[in-house]
Amino acid sequence: MAGMRRIFPPILLLLSMLSVAGFAGPFEEGMKSLKNGDFAEAYCLWRPLAMRGNADAAYHLGWLYANGNGLRVDGRKAVYWWTQAAQRGHTDAQFALGMAYTNGDGIKEDKSKAAEWFMRAAEAGNADARELIREMVRVGAEEIRPWLAKLVQQPWLGQRVRVKVEGANLRAGPGRDKPLLGRVKKGARLIVLDRHGRWCQVIEPAGLKVSWIAGWLTEAVGD
Repeated sequence: MAGMRRIFPPILLLLSMLSVAGFAGPFEEGMKSLKNGDFAEAYCLWRPLAMRGNADAAYHLGWLYANGNGLRVDGRKAVYWWTQAAQRGHTDAQFALGMAYTNGDGIKEDKSKAAEWFMRAAEAGNADARELIREMVRVGAEEIRPWLAKLVQQPWLGQRVRVKVEGANLRAGPGRDKPLLGRVKKGARLIVLDRHGRWCQVIEPAGLKVSWIAGWLTEAVGD
């Protein structure tokens, strides 16, 4: 027993090390191959996984086709694999699919479909999708208009502020010389989309109109 006590701890240490280090699976091996420039090996490792429903493998397989890494550039196949991953909740794939629909890469251009995929990715927490949607709202992109009522309920769209003076002008741009678009009363709630100096670009949750307001006439509020 004394001999076993001397041998057993090293065995436990070895097993613990193996447990922590683990054995790299096919997906991880594929990532190593990708970093080493062995795209063919990455493809061979990922395709069987993607066929079995692995969203990460499908997403990366799409990029192999999109970039022509070890393969002929094939936008349609890229879109196919991104769609497989996106439908399984892969937010980066949802964003990539949105971009494909935006640019017409491998699929017919459809900005409404693009907005739908961007929204799905943004709602799931994708930072790139959220920033892109903010920009679409800022510039008044037509395809995002059907989503505005839902967007103004999302805390990530922008900081909430309220008007702290009796009344404030809403303008078409950041400056007193810009055309007047309307007025808001004290206590009106607004969502900040952008800032330019001391001016804020805002959207009104009630009217869903985008305009600019002097930032010093507002104050931050909680939810």
